[in-house]
Amino acid sequence: MRTPESRLRWIARVLKVLTAPWVRYEVRGGTCAPDLRVGIVAANHRSLFDVVAGLIALHHFKRYVRVLIAREYFDKRLMGLLCRAIGAIPVDRRDAGHALDAAIAALRDDVPLLIMPEGRLHWDPEHPLSTGPAKTGISRLALGAEVPVLPAGLVGTQHVWPADRALPRMNPFRRRRLVVVEVADEPLWLHGDDHVANAEAVMAEIRCLMAAGEAVLSQG
Repeated sequence: MRTPESRLRWIARVLKVLTAPWVRYEVRGGTCAPDLRVGIVAANHRSLFDVVAGLIALHHFKRYVRVLIAREYFDKRLMGLLCRAIGAIPVDRRDAGHALDAAIAALRDDVPLLIMPEGRLHWDPEHPLSTGPAKTGISRLALGAEVPVLPAGLVGTQHVWPADRALPRMNPFRRRRLVVVEVADEPLWLHGDDHVANAEAVMAEIRCLMAAGEAVLSQG
């Protein structure tokens, strides 16, 4: 029987091949990623394509994570299939305690996680480097399991799968769209019990990485 990690490995490979006619990826940074035994990869959330891009980027580092995803995505046709295939942990916005307990247990079992601290999509074309309010779960998880956070910035995903579309844009006759994933070179350790401040510190790092990614995107 395949483990979630082995499924993620194959899914990442298949997704990269399937999306190759429409998307090209540039993964940058992440010096510490191959040696990071366990931790939380935290990224911004501007598109339904973020999970796909994140899994492909982490496959670049040979890292395979469990993903925390809002429960409503499990009800979507394509996203629901993907969520179940990768063994994602559903998060109920009305009662996040169960998901936090499951996530901390996974971290303590040396299973790394991928989460979007904003908890929902945020894309403002007039302010492309802005992020939505971060949930405090990122701080509670990192401190509860005593693991670091590895921030990552995703840019370009909103052009592949805009939030207002039921399906991604898949036109092989147009120029392939560039998705840039900027990963921090050093992990971020959170301290203290001010979960709001800790969550904002993570988002500040993510915005810096997004800015670097947007600079690459503007040249590509």
